[in-house]
Amino acid sequence: MLNSTEFRDLIRDIVQEEMGNQARFKIGTIASAHEKPTVTFAGESQPSGKGYSFLESYTPSVGDRVLLTRTKGTYVILGKLVSTVAMG
Repeated sequence: MLNSTEFRDLIRDIVQEEMGNQARFKIGTIASAHEKPTVTFAGESQPSGKGYSFLESYTPSVGDRVLLTRTKGTYVILGKLVSTVAMG
């Protein structure tokens, strides 16, 4: 699990990557959890028109905030992003 500093750094790196035309990583929200779930990408209002593969260790659930990586002209869902905010 990432600590809050690592999480912040990861998000910063993703945003910097997305500023290019071929973003290596994207963040999205699971819109439908079918065999190949659809995703609403960050900054977009409509779900993707296609489904995406995901790692076996992750089970998609509608509403999950996820990290995707670009591979062979498409994206693969790596897993759910979990924010660990220190309470106190």
